[in-house]
Amino acid sequence: MTAHSSWAQPRSSSYERLAFVGDSLLSQIVTLHLDRSMQGSGVTPGDMTRVRAQVVADSTLRSVAESIGLDRLAVANAPAQERENAERIVATGKPLASMFEALIAACWQHFGAEQTSVAVIDSLSAQIAAAQQEPLDEKSMLQELLARAGDGVQYVGAAPEGPPHQPTFEVKAVLESDGRVIGRGRGSSKKSAERKAAAQALETISEWKP
Repeated sequence: MTAHSSWAQPRSSSYERLAFVGDSLLSQIVTLHLDRSMQGSGVTPGDMTRVRAQVVADSTLRSVAESIGLDRLAVANAPAQERENAERIVATGKPLASMFEALIAACWQHFGAEQTSVAVIDSLSAQIAAAQQEPLDEKSMLQELLARAGDGVQYVGAAPEGPPHQPTFEVKAVLESDGRVIGRGRGSSKKSAERKAAAQALETISEWKP
């Protein structure tokens, strides 16, 4: 399960397929937890989307994977002739988030939804609390969320309107993959307009995927 595709034999035995499943399961588990735990608190779907994006960010999952020893397990399970290569790849930290997602899928298959969900929320409890107390800004959250889907965002602005001493900026948040406009924002500065566009984009995305 911890075999990277570069040393898995055959390649199909790597963790990649499990990680694909685990990515969706993780989003589902965190979403349902937030829905239950934040009921009655006045939060919006956009608020929960921002918290979820911060919790399931690759940087968060990498730190959790390291804390439970997935990096050491991956190296230990690599073939002897690939051990040095495994150490080098794991040291970058890049595969660890996917390994954690693969672990979620494997646990789901072997232990079922309820036990796996409890274990996942327990392992991410500190990160969930931190995301609720100190959420990242809207632009960072949008970037994290889209990056997990292999996409990105660009902010396209028109010339400012109004008098020079009191301009109004309008910005569109545009998907890099297909050019769709997913958010719009207006503000007294380009930065504030971009944040409002990102906030609207988060609301839009929350309607696409639970």
